[in-house]
Amino acid sequence: MNVNSLVKVSVSAILVGGLIGMVGCGAKQEVKPQETPVVVATPEATPAPASQRYSVSKHDTLWGIAGKQDIYGDNFQWPLIFKANRDQIQDPDIIEIGQDLAVSREFKQEEVSQAIENAKKTPRYKKHKKPRKHLPIEY
Repeated sequence: MNVNSLVKVSVSAILVGGLIGMVGCGAKQEVKPQETPVVVATPEATPAPASQRYSVSKHDTLWGIAGKQDIYGDNFQWPLIFKANRDQIQDPDIIEIGQDLAVSREFKQEEVSQAIENAKKTPRYKKHKKPRKHLPIEY
């Protein structure tokens, strides 16, 4: 009887220098190259425009507009919309259907942080129909 037929050897795969090979006792070594992954170029993300426009709809608020994913994605950034539209908004609580608001993206990080802080300090909404003469915070 042949010694090789009596001994069973387990074969294991090992990774050597980027190649996968089969190694076993007395077995012929077979080396196969690993498939090279295909790299597909993805189109670059189109940068958001420096500013865009938003037309106010029924039930819109600056809070709600700022929270939209295509605007800022953060409700607390509503003072940025107010700041960019001071020429047509006297009171951030009062916006009108059909107003065409500028939504700017040209703010420094410190301006964004300040807007979020101001939004957090803003008192709760109290219903009123006319713009307030004095706003509770200097936006």
